Amino acid sequence: MRLPSRRRRQTLLAEAFEQGIRHFDVARIDGLGTAEGELGRFAKGRRDEIAIATKFGIEPSGRFGRPVPLQAPAGALLARFPGLRARTKRNQGMLHAPRHYDAASACASLETSLRELGTDYVDVLFIHDPLAVALPDMDELVGALEGLREAGRIRAWGVSGEAGPVLLLGTGWPQCVPQLRKDIFSFDSPQTLGKVPPICFGIFVRAMVAIRGRLLADEALRASWQQTVGLDCADANVLASLLLQDALDRNPNGGAILTTTQVERIGEAVAAAVALRRGSSPAPLESFRRLVAAVEWRGGDT
Repeated sequence: MRLPSRRRRQTLLAEAFEQGIRHFDVARIDGLGTAEGELGRFAKGRRDEIAIATKFGIEPSGRFGRPVPLQAPAGALLARFPGLRARTKRNQGMLHAPRHYDAASACASLETSLRELGTDYVDVLFIHDPLAVALPDMDELVGALEGLREAGRIRAWGVSGEAGPVLLLGTGWPQCVPQLRKDIFSFDSPQTLGKVPPICFGIFVRAMVAIRGRLLADEALRASWQQTVGLDCADANVLASLLLQDALDRNPNGGAILTTTQVERIGEAVAAAVALRRGSSPAPLESFRRLVAAVEWRGGDT
């Protein structure tokens, strides 16, 4: 929803589909309540060919309406001024209503999502980023979620968020789909709760800033890495491909979420995934991992 026009948003989604991507992940809060509707427009005529995951628990507050035209310029402004971005992040609670993870809220949120998406079911319904200090009553909630599954309103349910609360909530529920924040700094080994392999998200943001920032600040280190890996790891496209390959290679039975507003990045990501599938752990990836592991990353970097 950071793209300024519906045409560009639909073009982005169509490119993902053409490149073979079939899993689309949104949430009630995404685009301050507008992303589901945009995906729903795209899904018309394609619903049987794609999987849709959405989330409940964090709802847009309605305090600012649905200011889609402002999201693209606001995002660009925040990217230019890190201090403003930090203050905005601290105040982001203003953008969403108090979190609710009870059974009634889950059912009501799903009905809104189905209406926005223009479908009668979703493939995965996630509990969205539950806080460790306010975890839901899982016995009651799982009963409701299983009821929705049996009624055909959802095909599966899971928990999406930071690894600690996700793993805590999902323990004892083998059918739970875990969606975990993981990147090259934290992805030591795949963690599963039961029979369902995890989906990873957040694989780019922290790692891109830390690794690229370090290499751009030290030309000698950048040259050394390039000589070892055979690729310029300070190049954003190269680095993104390596980070995606790292996540997919560590989680071969699961998946990874790609977030982008740039059409060309989709093809690059698919090419990186295909190259990985052709041969496990390509040499550049292994070299890249060893270099990342050898650096002492400061707390601020990671």
